[in-house]
Amino acid sequence: MRMDWLVAFRQTAEMKSLTKASELLHISQSALSKQIRNLEVELGAPLLVRSTTGVTLTPAGHILLEGSKNILNEMNAIRREIALAQDEGKSDLTIGSWPSIATIFLPGQIARSQQAIGQLDIKFRVFYCFYDLLTSLDNGIIDAALFDDRGVNHSFFSTPVFSEKFFMFVNVDHPVYGNKDEVSFDEIKHENFVMLTEGCDARMLIDQEFSNRNEKMNIALEFELGQSILGYIHANLGISILPEIFIIQMKNTTKAIPIADFGTVREISVITREKSVNRQLGFIFDSV
Repeated sequence: MRMDWLVAFRQTAEMKSLTKASELLHISQSALSKQIRNLEVELGAPLLVRSTTGVTLTPAGHILLEGSKNILNEMNAIRREIALAQDEGKSDLTIGSWPSIATIFLPGQIARSQQAIGQLDIKFRVFYCFYDLLTSLDNGIIDAALFDDRGVNHSFFSTPVFSEKFFMFVNVDHPVYGNKDEVSFDEIKHENFVMLTEGCDARMLIDQEFSNRNEKMNIALEFELGQSILGYIHANLGISILPEIFIIQMKNTTKAIPIADFGTVREISVITREKSVNRQLGFIFDSV
């Protein structure tokens, strides 16, 4: 049984969609379908029922899905041991995270931790929602993930890496907030915000802060990339609430204003399937 066929099946079964699974795996839908058909031929049983609305599992599919997690985890562990044995201790790790973490935090942290990293060859993958991060971690597509997992149920190993506050980002020429050095929640609660989409931890935490105060945030526009939001603010077309990490990417036309009574913070953790990988990465990020 080829592992790429098994990964293709598990991803499709989890997402209940050939289209979504092919996008996440970065292969064509026809190539994905062929991998699953090959697996069905090898096992001698249909695994999926295909329809115009997606896919569902057959009885054989349910059995394979249940057992595939352990198969993939064991195979990944074996591959890592073989890589260590044959390449003088060199090992590959793939870390998945949000665009902001992958582009702002991780490169600098890896560069500062070269001695601790040693023979690790670390790669990054960008994701836009919790589901894709957790599914990819579960399926062995990535070895670790970095995000705030405090509100997410999972069975992986988790170690806190760093925490950050939220700020209100505005254009320096904004007619109301451009000259302010601090704002309160009551001042801004009825504004229309340009925000990250609901699938990411930052948006979840901000929504929760509003909900805890019995308020509903007004959303003018949503973007998957914080950089797109900063571009919108640069043009003085809106305001946003974003994590502190985005201050690094601000232009001189933008300012980050502390929200005095905004109690929520984002706590980024490293989440892994294997405890040994969690310890290894936790040591690398310990200098934060």
